[in-house]
Amino acid sequence: MKPIHILMKILSAIVFIINVLSCEDDFNSVGSEIIGDVNFQDSLYVSIPVAYSKKFERVRTDNLSYTIEGRQDILFHSSMLGVYNDPIYGQSVYSVLSQIQAPSYPITFGNNAVLDSVVLTLPYLSRPVEQRSVDVSLTNADGTTVIVPEMVTTYELDSIYQNQPFKLSIYQSNYFLRDFDPSTTERQAYYSNDLENFEAQLMSKDPLFVNTSFVPSNAELILTSPDTESDDDTAPDRNRVAPRLRAKLPVETFKEQFLDKEGSTELSNSSNFENYFRGIYLKAEPNDSGTGNLLYFNLREATITLYYKTETAANGDTPATESQEELTLSFSTNAINFINTAFNPMIAAELAPDNQDQINGEENLYLKGGDGSIAVIDLFNRTVVNENGEEENEFEYLKRQNWLINDANLKFYINQDLVTSGDAEPERIYIFNMENGSILGDYGLDIRFQLSNLGDPVNSILNHLGRINRGADDQGEFYRIRLTQHIIDLFNEDVENIKLGVSVSQNVNITSSTTGDTVNESDEIIPTSSIISHEGTILYGNSPNVPESKRLQLEIFYTVSKNNITSN
Repeated sequence: MKPIHILMKILSAIVFIINVLSCEDDFNSVGSEIIGDVNFQDSLYVSIPVAYSKKFERVRTDNLSYTIEGRQDILFHSSMLGVYNDPIYGQSVYSVLSQIQAPSYPITFGNNAVLDSVVLTLPYLSRPVEQRSVDVSLTNADGTTVIVPEMVTTYELDSIYQNQPFKLSIYQSNYFLRDFDPSTTERQAYYSNDLENFEAQLMSKDPLFVNTSFVPSNAELILTSPDTESDDDTAPDRNRVAPRLRAKLPVETFKEQFLDKEGSTELSNSSNFENYFRGIYLKAEPNDSGTGNLLYFNLREATITLYYKTETAANGDTPATESQEELTLSFSTNAINFINTAFNPMIAAELAPDNQDQINGEENLYLKGGDGSIAVIDLFNRTVVNENGEEENEFEYLKRQNWLINDANLKFYINQDLVTSGDAEPERIYIFNMENGSILGDYGLDIRFQLSNLGDPVNSILNHLGRINRGADDQGEFYRIRLTQHIIDLFNEDVENIKLGVSVSQNVNITSSTTGDTVNESDEIIPTSSIISHEGTILYGNSPNVPESKRLQLEIFYTVSKNNITSN
């Protein structure tokens, strides 16, 4: 190996480490400071990638597990419920269908069981912000009053967007969710638009519960139960719990399907039960004014509880006794999030495949979460004039230059004329390999990810995937994505120069991907973190209509030997 090549590799490693550790948003040229030699020169090369958008007709939404901000240690089964009105793209409606599971089989209830009540519980994502002790007046069984202290907690709801009511209906599903596709033996795929195919089966029965103006409340709930001997009073016991939906379901329906079926084959094992009680459908609809709110929740924490009394048979001199029991049914991970986005007609027309110039690129790049759209970035696929005045493929030309790459980044400016600034703007965007959904080399080398902020999606992977940069007016200005290691890998031929995808991201710590269908292609790669995001933005591309200072470009800062410049 030539000495100059050895030196360049050593310098490349040193410069890359310093770049990763740098906290600055803007690039600081470090080549001359490290080399300190008149035989080397720092330079900038600007490449114009081809960039355009790709709209999904549907995305796969079964079994979307993820973690959310501040709760990295807990695996969530991603569920979004409600109506969200995006200021750019239009209204999205999110509903949920899930299988139901019993804790054990066969399901039994004991002697002379009587069903008292049935409650569906859906805890919201919340955090306590204040606790205080208060004195509560309770009434004993004999009518006397007792004062007892209770700890009251004030909660703040998390992952709830917009605050207007929507119509929430709960149905018992008559559609059987398969675990596996019998034609392939792989897991059965379900998609965001499957609702239109079998909604009639989901709503074949009367609703179990309806709330025409549902808005999640941050108030803690007080649950009462018969008095126990654990306290000094005889008043009903009280238990304060974090904010949640508690929907009372019809007792007679569950009596017929559960208590009256005790001993049947339907309740004997999980397979029979899943085919018998096929699931619960949580249906969201905009109210008459078209408003709503969207809440994220962990489906693994949702339950349906049957509260019932049962008797213990008399035994000799011991009389029969009555006890309060409960059967708690859980929501399965076999679930689907239905998403129906009524795209802004103007944007929908722009995103038609025939209107996306895949050769020269587009003026605007449309990024929308859920069943939305991503941007496609095609690097080094143009023709350039080389040092001999001849036309040459840009990628082949750059590979021959033997540059020391100090920094490489894409800067995506937000089209502020089309985007409503503020909380509706996505805080993060994400870049990925469009062929297999994998991360780029810069992701794994981002030292911030390895050392800190593992549980904070807003502040993770900041060197590679910069947060939205906002101006003094809090309006989003741009996102920066650093691709230094990826470009080095390309020029070293360690990776192929495939197309890259850019999407919005609800959580950049999630690197999994799934598939979706566009108008022309099926099984296109899309990041999970994009599907579980409800937000959208519009970025500038690089057509002549874009202001020159806002055009998308790849900046490559490099150091080169002056001898190499001369030889070229």
